[in-house]
Amino acid sequence: MPSVDDLRRDFIEPVGALAPIAWLPALMDGDAPESSAASSDAVVQLRALGPCVVAIGAFDGVHRGHRALLGAAIAEAHARGMAAVAVTFDPDPDAVVAAHPARKLTRAADRLTLLAASGVDAVAVIPFTAALAALDAPTFFTTVLFAALAVRSIHVGANFRLGHGGAATTATMQAWCADRQVRVTGHELVLDDGKPISATRIRHQVQKGDLPAVERELGRRYLIRGRVHTGRGEGTGMGFPTANLVVDPALQVPAGGVYSGLALVEGTVWPAAINVGKPPTFRDRPASASLEANLIGFHGDIYGDAFSLVFAERLRGLIKFDSVDDLIATVLGNIDTVRATFGEEGVSLA
Repeated sequence: MPSVDDLRRDFIEPVGALAPIAWLPALMDGDAPESSAASSDAVVQLRALGPCVVAIGAFDGVHRGHRALLGAAIAEAHARGMAAVAVTFDPDPDAVVAAHPARKLTRAADRLTLLAASGVDAVAVIPFTAALAALDAPTFFTTVLFAALAVRSIHVGANFRLGHGGAATTATMQAWCADRQVRVTGHELVLDDGKPISATRIRHQVQKGDLPAVERELGRRYLIRGRVHTGRGEGTGMGFPTANLVVDPALQVPAGGVYSGLALVEGTVWPAAINVGKPPTFRDRPASASLEANLIGFHGDIYGDAFSLVFAERLRGLIKFDSVDDLIATVLGNIDTVRATFGEEGVSLA
């Protein structure tokens, strides 16, 4: 079983004080842009920070590349005696402007927790609406960002785009902000195995079930949260009861197959054998779950409870078995593999 510190990292359960999270007022259709951030409590809180250095991004996954960007903003802020602020959007802009939004690596709540634990002094959340998406970059800066924060420096990824249709590049922003004594720094993407780390790249790795690459680029194991619901009920009779999860369909789920992993239930982490995708042997059963886990060593009723899983390794793909006996033997072998890796004792995160 990993250390408690590693488990807290993987399940996004940080210890210690988190930076405050301030939600700016939403700009809606028909609103005057200059009134969107007029005098809310969040704006008062952010203006009280004084001159600041900001890092702007959607930050899906808050991966190693994002943390390098945040680290650069924090380092400059410390050097200049200013506050460091992470500026992000909710929902992810992709969910508003894309015809087919990509699935996400993190829930919004986890994304904000990771940002608040990154070392910044505050997190500013800008509600991303259709009205906000229609603003050009200068209007966004003048009426939203600069109205809420005393910005002196901005850090973004080199490929960052801003404003209606993503028209403003880093160079565009640098030229416009320079006249207002605001520095804009575009950072080249962090590389892993010679290729840029990005949420898109990590999402494809999750889709393939390449968990070692995902863990390396996220800096933690891949996490899915959901709630336990009633499944087929056949696992108990076969010797391996499972918890069946309902998860947000906007989240990216790993490739179909069986995985070793860990489950967090009521503050305790248990070893888990995880099945992703409807088992071919039971595909036609109406109650077949697409995400279920056997918790090794756990005994209890958790129907309806919140439930979190982290994925460690893909053990095999989905198989249609010739007989129930073959299925039972294979699944019990998978459970033994997980037991050999993580044991069968729960570890409290309290």
